[in-house]
Amino acid sequence: MEKLTYVFSGFSPAEHFGKEVSRIFEKDLKGCENIIFIPGGMGKNNKTDKYVNTDVEWFREIGINIKNIDILDIGMSRKTVKEKINKADIIFLMGGNTIKQYEFVCQLKIQKEIKEFKGAVIGVSAGAINLGKISLCSKDLEDGVEKTQIYNGIGRVNYTFEPHFDKNNVDLLENELYPISTDLNIYGLTNNTGVKISEKENCEIIKGDLYIISNNELKLINNI
Repeated sequence: MEKLTYVFSGFSPAEHFGKEVSRIFEKDLKGCENIIFIPGGMGKNNKTDKYVNTDVEWFREIGINIKNIDILDIGMSRKTVKEKINKADIIFLMGGNTIKQYEFVCQLKIQKEIKEFKGAVIGVSAGAINLGKISLCSKDLEDGVEKTQIYNGIGRVNYTFEPHFDKNNVDLLENELYPISTDLNIYGLTNNTGVKISEKENCEIIKGDLYIISNNELKLINNI
């Protein structure tokens, strides 16, 4: 299977994956049966199970017959985790606490396995952020993030993503993102936006609006 990466701000409970994403998944993920979920925190819990069940059901709705489901947990040995990754067709990095998810990935020592995985990797919200070569977790007091953090991410893709981007959030733009953009291009994914990135780093906007924040400027773009 070709090395493919998909990043999303999130999905609509009313639309499930939605027609645009479903069309891409139906074509690209045909025949995939084995999926691994990486929680948006330090391991699985009841909330994780709920979202995993929902996502798997949505895959099955569009004809992707997921048969084997694994959720990585902190108690697993590195050997067990590597064996599960080697058997997987899809790695799914879930939304949640961005920094804790990255710490979880580092604790399991699977950055390289995700980066080099020959299959499909899906990152949603926190997962989308952590897949970048340089990752940015921006200040969000409502979500408990008191200051913007920049760090070396997993490196699956050479892009820095800002999910749930709102161009009308002037405080975030002027005080956090613009100063950073003089040294780092930031790609803002509005809600319900998703992109597909090929092994050659070609990027296709599946749905929604994608912005680039660069050198103190904001632009709506058609491709990256």
